[in-house]
Amino acid sequence: MFEAVSLSQIVSISAFAMFTSALTALVGAGGGTALLLVMLYFLPTSSVIPVHGCIQLISNTTRVYLFWKHMQWGIIIRFASLMPLGVYLGLLLYNSLSADFLRLIIACSIILSLFLKPSTGSTDQKLPRSIFYAVGLLTGFGNMIVGVLSPLLASILRFENLSKEETVGTLGFFGFAGNLFKVAGFTFVGFSFASYLPLLIPASIASILGSMLGKALLRRSSNNLFNHAFQAMIFMLSANLILDIFM
Repeated sequence: MFEAVSLSQIVSISAFAMFTSALTALVGAGGGTALLLVMLYFLPTSSVIPVHGCIQLISNTTRVYLFWKHMQWGIIIRFASLMPLGVYLGLLLYNSLSADFLRLIIACSIILSLFLKPSTGSTDQKLPRSIFYAVGLLTGFGNMIVGVLSPLLASILRFENLSKEETVGTLGFFGFAGNLFKVAGFTFVGFSFASYLPLLIPASIASILGSMLGKALLRRSSNNLFNHAFQAMIFMLSANLILDIFM
């Protein structure tokens, strides 16, 4: 019934799930990207995005609970409206991609996301709220192919001039909605999440603990040096993944 997942894989992915959930609760985005990269080294490519989505759903649900009073519902409702259509379109393409091509798309999209640097300061520019309908549609589609789009979403959300708590909370709901529809989509096409329960249960618990830790540290940390080191690590992992495909 269960997929063959070793104890070392379970421990490694769970540890990274805790660390990356804490990171995401602390800085708003980036943790899911790191976890996806790590999982690509441990699990079959065809399973990574759905299993990653399930773990991230638990992590984002915790963030939604912790930051509920900071949610920006005017943005969230527009964002979620067309996302199911994007998920459906993404599933149609996902099923036609080879494992190596899928890994290449994921790695390249993650490297590109490193050049998106959301500002923590305010900006006088404002985007029309209607843009979040299109953002939700494209996120639903992209989530099925590349797995994580939080750096892009964080870059767009900065134009709203939100507080740090509002940014983290609203991005958390973006992740919650995106991963909820993603898990539903993969369940609909027959992916067996039950076979990964020995991994999903401890990794999900670890992600909850990480989110709680990240919130506790949110107002106490200066993240510039850490962010630069973290981005360097993400770049090296992504580049190595690309090299593995062509070697």
